[in-house]
Amino acid sequence: MSDEKKKLIKETVENLKLLDKESLLIMRSGAEMLKSRDMIGRLEEPEKEVV
Repeated sequence: MSDEKKKLIKETVENLKLLDKESLLIMRSGAEMLKSRDMIGRLEEPEKEVV
């Protein structure tokens, strides 16, 4: 892992430590929605045909 990526992860963790429980729950639910949307997009890809 590059030093830049390690630095970014460290900064992200420090910022997350500053959030309260409700904010963390909102962030988590948003991440879960994005993950679900991505999965739906992957499932729909085979149906798309280029003619």
